[in-house]
Amino acid sequence: MKSPASLRHVGRLLPALIVGAILLAPGSRSEASTPANAPGKAAAKPVQKPAPAAPQRAAEPSSADDAFMQARAAAARGDTARIDQLTAQVGAAHPLAAYLDYWRLRAQLAETRGDTAGPVDADARAVAARHAGALVGEQARRDWLMSLGRRQVWGTFDEALPALVGRDDLAVRCYALQSRAAGNEAVAPEARELLMQPRDLPDACNGLLGALIAAGQLGAQDLWWRLEAALESGSAPAVRRAATAAVPRLEPKQLETVLARPASVLDAAPSRELAIIALALLARADPTEAASRMPDVGPRLRAADRSFVWSQIAAGGMRRLLPDAHAWAQQARGARASDETLAWMTRAALRAGDWPAVRATIERMSAAGRADPTWTYWLGRALATDTARPESMHEARVLFTSIAGRADFYSQLAGEELGLKLVLPETATPPSENELADARATPGILRALKFYELGLRVDGNREWNFAVRGMGDRQLLAAAEHARRLGLLDRTVNAADRTRVEHDYALRFPAPFAERLKPIARAQGLDPAWVYGLIRQESRFVNDARSPVGASGLMQIMPATAKWIAKKMGVRDFTPSQINELDTNLQFGNFYLKTVFDDLDRSPVLASAAYNAGPGRPRSWRGTLPQAVEGAVFAEIVPFNETRGYVKHVLSNAVWYAALFTGEPQSLKAMLGDVQPGPSVTATASPGGD
Repeated sequence: MKSPASLRHVGRLLPALIVGAILLAPGSRSEASTPANAPGKAAAKPVQKPAPAAPQRAAEPSSADDAFMQARAAAARGDTARIDQLTAQVGAAHPLAAYLDYWRLRAQLAETRGDTAGPVDADARAVAARHAGALVGEQARRDWLMSLGRRQVWGTFDEALPALVGRDDLAVRCYALQSRAAGNEAVAPEARELLMQPRDLPDACNGLLGALIAAGQLGAQDLWWRLEAALESGSAPAVRRAATAAVPRLEPKQLETVLARPASVLDAAPSRELAIIALALLARADPTEAASRMPDVGPRLRAADRSFVWSQIAAGGMRRLLPDAHAWAQQARGARASDETLAWMTRAALRAGDWPAVRATIERMSAAGRADPTWTYWLGRALATDTARPESMHEARVLFTSIAGRADFYSQLAGEELGLKLVLPETATPPSENELADARATPGILRALKFYELGLRVDGNREWNFAVRGMGDRQLLAAAEHARRLGLLDRTVNAADRTRVEHDYALRFPAPFAERLKPIARAQGLDPAWVYGLIRQESRFVNDARSPVGASGLMQIMPATAKWIAKKMGVRDFTPSQINELDTNLQFGNFYLKTVFDDLDRSPVLASAAYNAGPGRPRSWRGTLPQAVEGAVFAEIVPFNETRGYVKHVLSNAVWYAALFTGEPQSLKAMLGDVQPGPSVTATASPGGD
């Protein structure tokens, strides 16, 4: 693709202008706040403020744990003086004492501005070294690296980086590339892989882009590609920053108009660049309208521009399961698009049953995209349909073999394509008492358990995950068994899921309270294996699990839905707190699952989707089918990312539970079945409004 006409002659004469556009575009997180009396903004009226209340004396902590919780609250408000006061009361022997060290450093780093070096770096080096190997040391090092990057202290940054365990952090990676570029190293190819993805970029990556433009490593075409990636993301702040840099002659008022009302811009014969921005934004909001504008606007665009716009229309159409999505994708052949856009185009081809298009679209993905088991499987399926090429079946089997043998959805399906029965692997030897003792003594696990004791589950999970990273199979099995004995079944699953050679599927797929759940499920005519598969995905067996939107208990039932179920079941004097009781949660959850199962042709695929997204949505989604499709195809074309993953996990889980309960080989394909087209309906809220 050639550079946009307005940027074709941009060379190295405008680096400062471009860098400023990237970093200071409206909406950028680097943008300075506008003074109240700035031109164009009315001055704020003086407000009579009440006299500040006298500060209340903090209550003395009643225990070391209370002191820790008070220190945590002080850290949230940046009160290092209070942390210092509480340090002795927490005590060095407290399992979480290191966090006070970290919180103090974090506050110091947040206040550091523009220093090329100073005491804060010495403190950060000491804290990171003192807690090396622990999560708190990793967090300290990461925060220090971010501070060094912001201050561009590249020598110290390069010295500190190798000890960081999690070097896949996007912002840290961008700072690392900027450091290398500051040393005159050519990093453009690596930078493009990070910067040209459809997402909003953190400040570190915007700074990298600006630095590489200023250094001449990236140019006008890269700025345009960044704009296309921002348009694919649908993020207004990302588009605003990218458009300001890529199209410097674009007036701020024009840009805000196209962001707010893209269709209106197309009525005024916009420039090529503005037309592309407007069409791509409109494609996400109203793909049918965007497609209707192409006969008029399209001829004024370059061929590559038209292909890009059609790819966005096709992706937008498939997100809504519009019937024309596949036809629109055919207009986008050869478009320069991200793996995400190509995935939506592939889903459109799957729904249409167009296997050559499935293959062609997947083969246009990046190597990383094609390596995803999802697209490895569907590429194999597309190759297997190509009877004109004798070698296609062999190529398909190679792909299936590359992902078979694991526990996930597409690995299971690949195994079935190879004729392999889904059977439980041989159970590993249980961990010895010495192995269990080592698990109990693991510092990170001890810290996780302390967080759980304090009711800080998220913090505890972070500690647990860091502790088990890199463990061998025997250590993981011991950690899983230790968690099982403590009743932490979510951590049991977490550790057992990570084993690579030695497995214990009874730990991966625990089945607690079977004597209570199985009779309830069977009374509703449901397979207990499916119910367990759903619970494993919903709550990981955390009895008091509560979602951000208010769903409660093992089967994650919303309060309004619980009231609807209670009425349907004839439960009198129901109170919302009852949904957290084990038997009530299981009774209500199974009743609801049975209701949507019967309502949706007794399809586990549709019912699982309904349990997550409400029954109206899968009814609407199957109404878009041109013909019956495999259950696996329907699962893949579900337009909600969360629900798509949910359905795959639940049904994959269910097959393993069935194998555990029966001891017999199982078929995921048989459980998925086919999904028949239904009447076209508008999605409605589920019973109770969830």
